[in-house]
Amino acid sequence: MNKGINWYLRKKVLERDDFTCQKCKLENETGKLLQIHHITPTYLKGKDEINNLITLCKDCHYYAPDKEEEFEEYMKEEMDGTLTTLMGAWNKVRKEHPELFEENKFFTSDGKQ
Repeated sequence: MNKGINWYLRKKVLERDDFTCQKCKLENETGKLLQIHHITPTYLKGKDEINNLITLCKDCHYYAPDKEEEFEEYMKEEMDGTLTTLMGAWNKVRKEHPELFEENKFFTSDGKQ
């Protein structure tokens, strides 16, 4: 949970977003599985204002990029839950580190190391 956002503002953001992750659509009326994300991070002069905050579940928040432009693209990617989020992360690792997936890098054709 975000320690820097006061409880009143957090509640307002959760209510505005209908206690639903705006990425994968996970609903959690208690708000315990949800976090508040700064669209423009505070270290880049983002403010604790309702128009700079969005509700994300813990998984979607973990993978959300810090840069506003990248975040906009991230939000456009279709997700339907944790498994899809994990697959997105897997694909990102495959793209950024193709050397890890070279044939026979870790295993022989019979599956042994």
